[in-house]
Amino acid sequence: MKKNKPYLIIELNDDSITFLVVQYNSEGDFTVLDKLTDNSEGIKEGRVVDIESSSNVIKKNLDVIEKKIKYIFKKVTIVNNQNNFKCINVSGYKRTNGSQILTEDISRILNNIKKLIVDSETNYSLVHLFNSEFTLDNENLKKMPIGLYGELYNHHVTLHLMPKIDLKNLKLLFEKCHIDIEKIIMKSFVKGLANIKKYKNENKIITLINIGKKISNISIFKNSSFLYAENFSFGTDIIIKDILKLCSLDIDSVKQMFNELVFVNLIENLQDNYLDKKYFVNVPFRKISYSHLKNIVSARIDEIVELVYEKNINIKNLHNKNEIIYISFEDEKIKKNLEEMFKKSFVFKESVSFCNISDNTHLSPCYLAAELIGKGWEKEAIPIAYTKKTLISRLFSTFFN
Repeated sequence: MKKNKPYLIIELNDDSITFLVVQYNSEGDFTVLDKLTDNSEGIKEGRVVDIESSSNVIKKNLDVIEKKIKYIFKKVTIVNNQNNFKCINVSGYKRTNGSQILTEDISRILNNIKKLIVDSETNYSLVHLFNSEFTLDNENLKKMPIGLYGELYNHHVTLHLMPKIDLKNLKLLFEKCHIDIEKIIMKSFVKGLANIKKYKNENKIITLINIGKKISNISIFKNSSFLYAENFSFGTDIIIKDILKLCSLDIDSVKQMFNELVFVNLIENLQDNYLDKKYFVNVPFRKISYSHLKNIVSARIDEIVELVYEKNINIKNLHNKNEIIYISFEDEKIKKNLEEMFKKSFVFKESVSFCNISDNTHLSPCYLAAELIGKGWEKEAIPIAYTKKTLISRLFSTFFN
């Protein structure tokens, strides 16, 4: 990152692409020089599927920006929103037998972890690496215990990996635009930064759950470290599909229902409390009780919460009462209608909050990424996409300097 020079950040989404140009001062603070959002093409589930269409959109907008600020970009940081990242947690240890913990000891641990990941995950490339936990003689520490004496040191790291084939396609896309990728940042990471800061000095687990229309995901943070991320190939569309199937309604009627009804308030005890005839425009009228309708919705919500959170065996050890859960929805109508029913499905209901949908949310990941680039993150090292240094040498420059 060069000081007092324009710096380009691009966020890739299926339906939109956002360009943010900032300039950093010597303290790492940034000012916005330009920002632009356009419709995206050739991106599906965050992955490049059409090089030609995507490159045309990027070239067109880059040309506008570069002429406006009178600067030609050679490098870019990408905020990536694809849903097939892999998350791996690994621990390494060193028996020190009462001697000091040295930088070389930690280097050896990280080298062993690197070899393990490289040998086992041959189809993936490292995007994010976090120092998750430092334990010396069974005592958890806030930072690496370099110089301390002990018997046994455990160093826990969390790695987030991207399929190599997707990385190659992403590089090819920007090569066609005559620009190199300097960094790749997961959108799920930067979206969590704002919430992490609220509890940075507290021993809290921060869980972010996004319920999309077709894709949902969960991200878990603890002590400023990104511990876990997982995506799911379902969203609120399965609720709508269930209503369509079990009530024999058409899609327009169901959409109208979600816009007008609040399901948590539907009265179950009145058997004559039926769905209004206005929702049967294109299908024959049938008596469908609000109780039946609410039960369908409630069952699907319970299933979503169980799969994503309550019965997710991958995060079983991370559940506790010292946890803050944030839930966001892709669809504003779904949020308005079903958020209270979602909250009732959680064990720790008192710790659940809902994120507001703002007209400016499309820009916030880029702004958070800009702050991350300028200030860094104490538990995180962002690997550089184009470099001749080895992985370990890159990481050490962040860990030990």
